[in-house]
Amino acid sequence: MAIERDALVQILLRERVRLTASAAVIARDVHAADDIYQQVVLAALQAADTFRDARHVLAWGLRAVRHRALDLAHRRRLVPLPDHVLDQMESDWADTESAWSDRAEALHRCLDRVAGPAREVLRLRYTDGLTAVAIAGRLRRTADAVYQMLSRTHRALRQCVESELGRVDQPAKGGVS
Repeated sequence: MAIERDALVQILLRERVRLTASAAVIARDVHAADDIYQQVVLAALQAADTFRDARHVLAWGLRAVRHRALDLAHRRRLVPLPDHVLDQMESDWADTESAWSDRAEALHRCLDRVAGPAREVLRLRYTDGLTAVAIAGRLRRTADAVYQMLSRTHRALRQCVESELGRVDQPAKGGVS
């Protein structure tokens, strides 16, 4: 029996972070990963009557994301990850029993709380792909100061995620700096 379109949309929205992250790892571009996710959602809606259950949707989505991201990587002349790595990644991400999506969603909520300077350093490091030394030059700080800010921010994010997931007794309030 096929999944209804509303249920399909709910599954795809619930798995958005997992699918987008998969595309970002392969294409090495978070903006392109969002575009790939949207393409996969449209393709899934066109093929809605072929899906049996949530596991089937996720497996199909991961495979569709993989192929589209690899196509983009080849067009950009990027060296793709080896097939065995992509197979393992797809297998790990297809595990619907894992708490991966919960952790990723908690991280997104925590990232929304990151304050100005720390947010800028994270953007430069992970979106723009700059090294700590390059960030230091751009922000007119020492490399040690950038490393310390990254370290403090990573620690605060880890604590925030653990709190969000109920692993720490203290609620995550206020910002992360």
